[in-house]
Amino acid sequence: MLTQDEVAPYLLGRKLVSAESIVEGDLAVVDASRRNRNFKVLSERGPSYLLKQGLGPEGRATVAHEAAVYDLLLRAKDDNGGLTLNDYLPRCYAYDTEEHVLVLELLRDAQDLVEYHTRRGRFSVRVAAAMGEALAWLHDPKRLSGNGLGYTSPFSAAPPWPLAIHRPDLGIFRDASNANIDLVRIIQSSTELCRLLDDLRAGWKNQALIHRDVKWDNFIVPARPSSRRKAGLKLVDWELADVGDPWWDVGSVFGSYLSFWLLSIPITGEAPPERFMELARYPLEKMHPAIRAFWQSYTRHRNLDAARAAQYLLRAVKYGAARLLQTGYEYSQGSLHPQGNILCLVQLSLNILRRPHEAAVYLLGIPLHAGDTIATARVP
Repeated sequence: MLTQDEVAPYLLGRKLVSAESIVEGDLAVVDASRRNRNFKVLSERGPSYLLKQGLGPEGRATVAHEAAVYDLLLRAKDDNGGLTLNDYLPRCYAYDTEEHVLVLELLRDAQDLVEYHTRRGRFSVRVAAAMGEALAWLHDPKRLSGNGLGYTSPFSAAPPWPLAIHRPDLGIFRDASNANIDLVRIIQSSTELCRLLDDLRAGWKNQALIHRDVKWDNFIVPARPSSRRKAGLKLVDWELADVGDPWWDVGSVFGSYLSFWLLSIPITGEAPPERFMELARYPLEKMHPAIRAFWQSYTRHRNLDAARAAQYLLRAVKYGAARLLQTGYEYSQGSLHPQGNILCLVQLSLNILRRPHEAAVYLLGIPLHAGDTIATARVP
């Protein structure tokens, strides 16, 4: 297991840094460990790196899986000579099978989309379109299978856990907070919500390689994006990538916009619910152009006609509703009780699953048909 002091010699031995950079003090090694042992290696004059090393058998398997996914994706090509998914990936330098260390490109001074949107207070159409293009490239099975890159052995093809959040196994008690357990009980108390989640899980289709953990935290915007790569967007953290339903990733993007909006509303006992919309720090209608740009970019690069796009949109919207439950669960970790915004996420999820057509038009601002009009969304 690498220690912080061993990182620079480790990279030197693999010719990823020079002796001069170490002697001259150009390298700074920062411990950024979370679930796994992570180190950021910062350099002013050379490339910077992110080292991931798995902790324990489960952590090592996770890092090895991510390395296998990078290997698969970086070997895929675009026959038309256009952008490939490589343009949306950080560079993968090496995977050490003995030390279980994955060495990735570290983008200095970059921001994830939460930081990016928070600092600007607006929602970039250009970035949204780049998200659509990146996911469309990933989800096209022809691009991967056409290059002789079958993807079967490293993947479980299991539906994501939020589709069974109302049916947790005993493992939930290992890491769950009191608020997490309360939230599961609240979800379980709605027979209708449980039935709708069961229907979603039953309809899961393994059709393509998916990221499976798409959220704004995992989209990175470099400080100085290259014009050749449009927004310069990068999609990171491929630990959960699997064969699955591509509309889960699309719905997760929808869920990111909706949760960012809803969590920006100061829900207290002082303001009546009908005033929640006007109190949102990030109004939903300000997001509509970006949401539409994402959807139009995705469907265009997937070559979907209007009828097929409308059909698949409802499926993605429903998955977005389930993704809201995952967001609520993640925000509740470390808390004693679910907060008002989290309870609203549950209610919003149920409302979307009940009326996905209305959610697409009024919440997301995406017309399903030519006659659809966009109106201000009601608070859940």
